[in-house]
Amino acid sequence: MKQLLAAIFSICFFVSYSQFKADNVRYKTVFPEDLCKTLQENPGYVLLDVRSDGEFNDTMSSSPALNIGHLKNAMHINITQLSQRWKELSDYKDKPVFIYCSHSQRSRRASRMLVDSGFTNIYNVNGGLTDFYSQGIQSADCGNYSIVSTIPYKIVSPKQLANSKTSYYIIDLRSDSSFTGKTIDERVKMQGRFNNAVNIPFEKLQTNISGIPSKPVLLVDDAGAQSPVAAKMLLDKGIKDVSILFNGMDEWMNHITNANQKPTIQWNTYSNFKMLSPDEFDKWMKENKNFALIDVRPSNQFNNQSKNYFENIGQIQNAINIPYSQLLSSTNLPSKSNPVVVYGFNSQDDIFNAAKWFSGQGYKNVYVLQGGIWNLRWASHNLKNKQHLNDWVVNVPAENQ
Repeated sequence: MKQLLAAIFSICFFVSYSQFKADNVRYKTVFPEDLCKTLQENPGYVLLDVRSDGEFNDTMSSSPALNIGHLKNAMHINITQLSQRWKELSDYKDKPVFIYCSHSQRSRRASRMLVDSGFTNIYNVNGGLTDFYSQGIQSADCGNYSIVSTIPYKIVSPKQLANSKTSYYIIDLRSDSSFTGKTIDERVKMQGRFNNAVNIPFEKLQTNISGIPSKPVLLVDDAGAQSPVAAKMLLDKGIKDVSILFNGMDEWMNHITNANQKPTIQWNTYSNFKMLSPDEFDKWMKENKNFALIDVRPSNQFNNQSKNYFENIGQIQNAINIPYSQLLSSTNLPSKSNPVVVYGFNSQDDIFNAAKWFSGQGYKNVYVLQGGIWNLRWASHNLKNKQHLNDWVVNVPAENQ
């Protein structure tokens, strides 16, 4: 999710502290799958969208993956304007106000701001609007809310695709080296490919439209940046039934890592190491499984001394810090007889490169911890029944708790 994460960090982290300590203390929280019922229990509620104008109106050209609609009848005040415009909400000071954004960072800041301004019944929607799609509940039947959008194509979540009976004509928009696994990008190798997909790189799509058959089309890319543009291109050329895979192969990889059953659609990875889900990691830790946990972040991040405050989020319990740049010269390498789990801040290339390095050194059981330390913390505060994941993160500075 490299491109999307860059957009998220610039939109979310740099406008607010990524704090969770106010959850269910200063304001209440609700999970997306519980929103319908909670709205029913709170008559007179108002929905507040604090994303940017482009996100709310589906006009984000720089980050089209964030064009995912908005909740019907939601009020909209950009988080950057809330400190000047909060009085527009004065009629709702004692009524239930449900606040959401894309990934539930800005909505937390907004929740704190409104509580500070005297609002008494604030709810933060955990996970943000993207989590509706990640869970495949964006079209859930609920009389209290629905997601509306101006985008002309359909968005298919990985969960929906994994269980879909639709016979899609799948177009993989990535480069031919990504599609065939010949790329040097280890993260992309891990993504793999759908067995029945056709590879038409994005830059060649315009000249290959005539060969696309008359059947439902599903566009997949790396992390959601190209498929929305390609979808509009196909629709403009008269192709009727066009869908995109939500956040591309990165989101598919995330789903497969956490899924409890095999998908109906055939897919293979090109990687010779594995992904480890937060839940499986939690199980290993609780069972005291014998494995080496290697933190490959730079030492300043590991020691909470990064100039970027949001990178100072502690360490995972029992981790050894061997920065990726120092692997070759390290004298602190683990035994090859036990599994090795590598992690970083999130899903940066260095983590996957480190996993490849360990595999190349003869380590037989190498894993990448999905989403790194950031994902453990995010999942524990935004996904239902995942609070225990945060127990493995230690030494988090007070400002980032």
